Amino acid sequence: MAQIVTNTPLVERNARYGRWITTASLLIILAPLAFTLPSLFSGKNELPGNEIYFLYAALILGLILSNVGGYFLNRWGFKYYQAVGNALKGTDKKYRLYNYSLPINHVLLTPYDVTVLVLKNLDGQIHASPKGWQMNISILRFLRYFSSEQLGDPTKEMETQKEKLRAFISESLGEAFQPPLDGLIVFTNPRAQVEITNVELPVVILNSSEDALKNALKKPKNTPQMKKEMYDALYELFEEEAEARRVEASRGLVIAGRKIL
Repeated sequence: MAQIVTNTPLVERNARYGRWITTASLLIILAPLAFTLPSLFSGKNELPGNEIYFLYAALILGLILSNVGGYFLNRWGFKYYQAVGNALKGTDKKYRLYNYSLPINHVLLTPYDVTVLVLKNLDGQIHASPKGWQMNISILRFLRYFSSEQLGDPTKEMETQKEKLRAFISESLGEAFQPPLDGLIVFTNPRAQVEITNVELPVVILNSSEDALKNALKKPKNTPQMKKEMYDALYELFEEEAEARRVEASRGLVIAGRKIL
């Protein structure tokens, strides 16, 4: 079975930040009401100017913090990357999925290559055509615009991440070390409705089939595997980097040698 390496301290820390910031935003929005409600129900039908300004400032700050907290929760709190691990069940143990453990968020080391996974946990209707990517925007998504994940251009994002990973490998193992790199755009949300028209893209929709990801990873017959020396070098590099990042995340926020968060 595929092995999964996740920077759990980083995920848990950022999810915790999301919960704290979201809670703080609610308190900031609600706290001024405790001071302004007595004035509103006193029969004066107006608030002193300073209380009005205080209320507006608290609302604005609360909304900003709620978007920041929502961003952290959407990215780190839902752990949608776990769906990829589940989709890899039944594969060989030489398949190793690295989550938030390398310079690229999600990387799959296989016997054949290194595959960059661009995960999109989006719901609703998504369209891809020669003109690019588009997504229908609902009222709810519009209201959550700043905190929710954006579609962007997954194809361009994938190519950028591949180049970043290639640079990391070359810097660590030398310019002459050039393993085969591949990339997949993976939609993890079961409510995603992805339509691809007149263009071939390396897209995997996990809810389309139990074996959707494994089928996308299949290679044509007679495709050679990486040499053992190359696979082992990548394995050692990735494991070393993953451990270093895990240790760094475990330290949390450190000020003057003391762990704060």
